[in-house]
Amino acid sequence: MNHSETSVDTGRRLYYSSSQGPFYNANNIFMFYGGGERGKTVESIIRGLRSDEQMIHVHGERGSGKTMLSLVISDRLKQRYNIIRYDIPDFSVGLLLRHLLIELLPQQADLISVEQAQKGVSQDAITKALQGLSEQLRRTPQSKTGKPFLLVVDSQADIHADGLRVLETLGRIKINGHPIFQCVLFHRVSDQTARSVNAHSEFYQQSNHHWLRRLTLAEINEYLHHHMMLFDFNRRDLFTREMAYFIADRSEGVFRSINTLARNAFTIANLESADKLSMSHLLMAGLPPRSEPSIESGFLTKHRGHAIALLGTCVVASTAVVVLFIK
Repeated sequence: MNHSETSVDTGRRLYYSSSQGPFYNANNIFMFYGGGERGKTVESIIRGLRSDEQMIHVHGERGSGKTMLSLVISDRLKQRYNIIRYDIPDFSVGLLLRHLLIELLPQQADLISVEQAQKGVSQDAITKALQGLSEQLRRTPQSKTGKPFLLVVDSQADIHADGLRVLETLGRIKINGHPIFQCVLFHRVSDQTARSVNAHSEFYQQSNHHWLRRLTLAEINEYLHHHMMLFDFNRRDLFTREMAYFIADRSEGVFRSINTLARNAFTIANLESADKLSMSHLLMAGLPPRSEPSIESGFLTKHRGHAIALLGTCVVASTAVVVLFIK
């Protein structure tokens, strides 16, 4: 077997692996992309925590890279903090407090049972749990590590006000003037909210709020190059500008959609026994257009009644003209 055949064979094993391809593991922090202001967001969060910011919020839609960012934050700060991760599909005070009890005060985890956490917890149980957690946090400086705690919440829903109050209570506990408990909360927002919110609005310019916006065409091109360069330096230019433009159009700048489209294209290339990705593979793998109506279809839908009436008038007028000519 010559060198080129060996290279192709190696490439196929790498690119078409069900678990090791360049776009398969979207949460591998080694592949973290700092563009789209993600790198700036990480640095801003770390600065905020070091300046004793009690609670930091990160907002983003599904597929915007919240989980990846939360893993990067956890990895960057693991030497400075005792990291507590809380990845949940939904959010409630009971579930939050039980998770914190298990992490910080396991011998008293039954202060809130599993049933209470799922069905609803009384104010008395909340008060007792908070007292136990507060006492434990105040004993932290005397423990072996003595490091403060950082809670990283990755939620698929928004964080309710009652949960925020619990975290604010714990965040007010200070040792030598510094908080012993801080948190970074990753909120998921709807696609509709993501489209309507201006990333540069006054709200998201606050020091403790960050917005994960979608990528631009230039950033998508850079993102594809970034992934390929880290995965296989020799094929860093595999995605052409034309491919990047197509991916940008179909994904609308959402990380998850970009990764899915690239994975699908590699799968199709594998089925064709191709040694290289091409534009035709992307065309066949193209994600279906999003369900939201375009400007044109929205206009036609909005004015459908007028359009039908106009069409009817035209038909009647045409019929009248024909009749006149016949006569």
